[in-house]
Amino acid sequence: MKRGIFAVVALAALLTSSVSAQDQKDIRNFIFGHSLIHHEFQLNPTPSQETSVPYWFQELSEHANHSYDVSGQYGFLPQHANLPPMAQWGFDNIAGAWDSDNEPFSAADFSHILVAPGNFIQWQGPAVNYPMESVSPISATETIFEWCLQQEDSLKFYIYESWPDMAEYLSNGFPPSEGEWSNYNDYLNDDFHNWFLEYQDAMMETVPEACVKMIPVGPVISQLLKQSPYNEISIENLYEDDAPHGRPSLYFLASLVTYMAMYE
Repeated sequence: MKRGIFAVVALAALLTSSVSAQDQKDIRNFIFGHSLIHHEFQLNPTPSQETSVPYWFQELSEHANHSYDVSGQYGFLPQHANLPPMAQWGFDNIAGAWDSDNEPFSAADFSHILVAPGNFIQWQGPAVNYPMESVSPISATETIFEWCLQQEDSLKFYIYESWPDMAEYLSNGFPPSEGEWSNYNDYLNDDFHNWFLEYQDAMMETVPEACVKMIPVGPVISQLLKQSPYNEISIENLYEDDAPHGRPSLYFLASLVTYMAMYE
C-alpha cells in the first residue's frame, strides 16, 4: 500500500499551491460536514472512528509534529446555514476545538473552515435552489462563509469534494459490476467534478474576501484506483454500501488528500 500512499500525496501536492510549512503548523478546524467525511455509524464492521477523515488527519499531523484540533457538525448546506453551528463531533485521538455549549464560536480561534456539500445534488447547477428550499448550494455557503468571517477574520476556507452517490449506477445493488464501476468513475471525474469547479468559482466571486480552495478528494482517489496494481483492490474493501460510505481504508486515503491541501 506504501506506493499508493505516495501516489495520493504526489497527486494532491500538484493540486495545491506551495507555501511555507512553518506557517501551517497549527490548525484549528471546524467542519460543516456529513458522513462522507465522518461516518460514525457504519454498518460493517463494528463502529469505529477509523471511518473518519479527522481521525486519520490527526494521526498524520501528530507524526509530522503538527497540531490539529477539530470540531464539527453533521448536516447538508441548508442545515449548516442555520447558524450558529454546534460542536457535535468528538474523537478519542483529537482535542476538541470548541465547546459550543459554553463559549461562542469566536472564542474557539479557528484557523480553517472545511465545508462538505452533499454528493447527491449535482443533477442541477450549484446556483439552483434545493427542492423545497429557498437556498441554493451557493447562497447557503455564502451565508456560512460570511458568518464565519464575522466571527474570525483570518480564516481559510476549504471545499471538500467527496464522491457521488453510487445507487443510480447499480442495477443489482452493491457492489457494482465492472461496467457500472467504470460508468460511476466517468461521472465522478466529469460532470460531478465540473459541478464542484463551478461551485468553487462562484464562491471565490461571491465572497471575494475569503480565501477559498477546493480539495478534489474523490477525483484524486479515483485516478489512483485506476492505476495498477490498485485497480485490483476489491470495491468491498473500499466501500460498504451504495451511498457510498467508505471503509477505514477509503477515509484514510481521503485524509491524505485533505492533509496535503490543508497543510499545503
